[in-house]
Amino acid sequence: MDNETLDITEQIPFDIPSQWSWVRLKGVCTIYTGATFKKEEAKQDNKGIRVLRGGNILPFQLQLKPDDIYISKEKVKSNILLKSGDIVTPAVTSLENIGKMARVEEDMQNVTVGGFVFIIRPFYVNTFSQYLLYFMSSPTAIEYMKSITNKSGQAFYNIGKERLATTLIPIPPLCEQERICRQIENVFSKIKG
Repeated sequence: MDNETLDITEQIPFDIPSQWSWVRLKGVCTIYTGATFKKEEAKQDNKGIRVLRGGNILPFQLQLKPDDIYISKEKVKSNILLKSGDIVTPAVTSLENIGKMARVEEDMQNVTVGGFVFIIRPFYVNTFSQYLLYFMSSPTAIEYMKSITNKSGQAFYNIGKERLATTLIPIPPLCEQERICRQIENVFSKIKG
């Protein structure tokens, strides 16, 4: 069964150069769901592990807030503490916030995310995690994520981890990833300018 070849031609959203490859998100990273806890276990006492939620995630930026909540270290598995290169995105959010993502720039030993947020941890950090952030924030990837959501309540949409893991990612050679990232960063610096 593992040697079976599947034809995914109909699923490929656009053509890519011959040196590039299509790969599913689960083939280049691990996706974790954040910490789950009871409401009464959350405190605002700055002790234990800080828990970031959807409101902490801005496009391309993580924001620590004075009203962040904390839970005890015993409630958090070490594999969901934020590491450099991780990409975080809400798993349950409003339709307009699907695809809102930020990249963790350095290890955050006492910080995790809540249960309604995913941690996308690429197998390769540095340039690839930056490239992955840019692709996953693109209109093509966001439209795909919207297409795989389930409505959850009146105003919220739920992106299932298994469905997210099947996202097709176009992977260029490393030198092309670096060039793409540089170009995007140049545009961002001009916009902020």
